[in-house]
This record gives sequence, structure tokens and C-alpha cells, in this order.
Amino acid sequence: MDLPSPTYAFTIPSVYDEIQLDCRLYLPRELSETEYTFSGPIRGAIVAHPYATLGGCYDDPVVGFVGGELLEAGYVVGTFNFRGAGGSEGSTSWTARPELADYVSFYGFMLFYLHGLRLQVASQGGRENMTDAIRQMSSEENSEDARTNVHLVLGGYSYGSMITSHLPAIGIIADLFENSSDGSAPHEISRAAEKALVLSTNIKKVQEKLPPIGDFSDRKGTLHVSRTKISYLLVSPLLPPINLFLTFFSKLSLEVGTHTSAEGKHVPCPSPTDQLSANPTMAIYGNQDAFTSAINSGRSRLTGLATFGGKLVRRLKQETY
Repeated sequence: MDLPSPTYAFTIPSVYDEIQLDCRLYLPRELSETEYTFSGPIRGAIVAHPYATLGGCYDDPVVGFVGGELLEAGYVVGTFNFRGAGGSEGSTSWTARPELADYVSFYGFMLFYLHGLRLQVASQGGRENMTDAIRQMSSEENSEDARTNVHLVLGGYSYGSMITSHLPAIGIIADLFENSSDGSAPHEISRAAEKALVLSTNIKKVQEKLPPIGDFSDRKGTLHVSRTKISYLLVSPLLPPINLFLTFFSKLSLEVGTHTSAEGKHVPCPSPTDQLSANPTMAIYGNQDAFTSAINSGRSRLTGLATFGGKLVRRLKQETY
């Protein structure tokens, strides 16, 4: 299954320099129904595209069918164009640092959107109103048997997988967005998530008005880091020396607002090995893939995400390698 027409198309500012990035959301069939019964965590996935200079964008066919398989498996799928790709503003950098910040921008959007969607669905599923749903969520946060509210898969294909593997830990992302000031790019992204939640869903509206997600973003703990599960999906991940050329042999770090404000932040990123080993990770590559076949032409190294992994791997082998 390839991705259909998007449920909602929009733009968000990059936390790097506030240029506008093209974004798309795709909701699975069950979340598009008039009434949806809450059961388990809300699942979402981001699929980042290949190198823009070589024609990569969110219309890439591999991005399309990887996203399509995730959508069919019940994930809310999000795609975006890095700077310089498609209709996004700006141009591709030599260091990949601006692109890392672009991904972080959409990462924050998806966290706000998915947690807001979870609140909306939870209130639809029998709780009296939205306030009760929020209180229930807060009480569960401190319970010993707290369940996962949101499962977000951070994914990318080729160049997109390289950026994905360098993303900061979720705690850093949450701190960036929860402590944002009015008018800043992170704050505007939270407001964009609120708007997207209203415009992209057809879930039966509750009696009380949905609390603005932007207001939640002023409070610590809005994104419920301890209730969010992160996994990684890397399709044709780039290896040395290719990845070194694309970062101009520099160590990636997250730069937030350093080009638009004297109060910009510079956040060193963990090594991909540390981040990927700390979370469930799936790496997919083919034995004739020019970038990754040198890893091992006879074995696969696939871990985690087993709910959709087998089907996705089979289709990738059939259609790309």
C-alpha cells in the first residue's frame, strides 16, 4: 500500500531559522471514523526523505510505500520536506545541522499532535469530559503500572535515516518545546499541532472545548515523556564515508534559533550508537544497495517493531532491491 492523498497538509517553522517547511499528515482509517473507541496507545511515525540535492522529497516512492505500510498498520504517518526540498523554503546545507533542526521541528509537532489526539480519543471513549481525561492521565503518570500513551516511530530513508539516527533524546526535545516562549518557532509549532488536531480529525466532538495545546506547552510535563515510547526505523542507512561527506566531516549538533536570536541554543547530539541501542530499532537494507550492501550481504539485522516489520521487509525487497 502506498500513501494516499494526505489527510492534512500544512507548514511549520524550522526551529533552526524559522523558514517554512512543507508537512503532511495521514490518518489511518479507524481514526477517520466519526466515532472511535480508545484502546491502547496512539501510534505515529515520521518518514524522512532522501537527499534533496539529488531530488529527494516527501513524494519519494520509497517514503510513499514505507509510509503506506505504516498507515495500513494503524499508525498516524507524518512526512515533511527538509529545507530546499519540494515547496519548503531555504536550501540544502553542507553540514546537515539545519536539516537536523528541521526534523526536530516536525518531531515536536508530532509529539504535540499525538498526545493531543490521545486526549481527544480518551475523552471520546467514555470519560465525562476533557478535564477528566487530563486528570486521569496525570494520575496514571505517577502510578507504578503507567501505560504508554503514545508510540512514535522515528524513521527515514537514506539521507533521512542519517538525520534520524542523530536526533537528540526525547527529554531534550520535550524541554525545548515545553519551555518555549510566545512567538518562538517551538511555540508556533505547538499551535500548528492544535490547529491540525481540529482540522484533521472527524472524531465526534466532546461537549467541552478541546483545551488549546499551545496553553499546555507552557507547562512542564505536557508531552508526558515517561508515557511516550520511541522506536527507530532506518531504511538504507548511510555508512562512512558517504555520511561524512554529507555532514562535511563535522559532528552533528542541534542548533535552535542561533540565526534568529541572541538567545539561541546549541545542543550536542548523542552518538547514533548510544541512541539507537537505547530504543527499539529496525534497520532495513538490500544486498544490492550501493550505500549499505557492505554491511552484510547475507544477513539482516532487524530488531523491534515486529508488528509490521516482516511485511514491510518483504515488500521492500520486492520493490526496491
